[in-house]
Amino acid sequence: MFEENMTRRWFGSHDGVTFEINNFGENDWTYYLYLELNRIPDISELFWLKGEPYEKGRVFYSYNNSEEIQAIDFHCGCTWYSKERGFDGENKSVKIGCDYSHIWDENCTYTMEDIRRDVIRSIESFKVLVPKYKYWCQGNGGLYDLADGELNEETGKFISNEWRKEKL
Repeated sequence: MFEENMTRRWFGSHDGVTFEINNFGENDWTYYLYLELNRIPDISELFWLKGEPYEKGRVFYSYNNSEEIQAIDFHCGCTWYSKERGFDGENKSVKIGCDYSHIWDENCTYTMEDIRRDVIRSIESFKVLVPKYKYWCQGNGGLYDLADGELNEETGKFISNEWRKEKL
């Protein structure tokens, strides 16, 4: 027997940071930021937390003890941390986020616009913490400072000046 998963998911980016929004029905929401650690100058290892053995062979990451993660403004704080990539030499990536399933959320109704506003607030607080987060060029795949290219606010795509010159 199997069951259909009715989760609705949206992906996007804001100011160079990729995000995911999930709706599990009614008022059950989550959102996550995907942080690419090779794009964080100087302090990237502070986001690659050391795991601790947990029940049933799982690993727990003590994100509540991370000043950097706690500095990101999530809806009622961070409630999720996972390592998404970065094993065997691959670029490191973490997924950090929160949910709306708290006792104080029980009688609240949230819209997609509410969640989107919270996502943007979280990204903006992350960018205060990491103002030099690198942008990924859609043209050549390189990493650049914002001043070294142009970010299309509508599409979230960044094109470097270097790539633009190569195409001329």
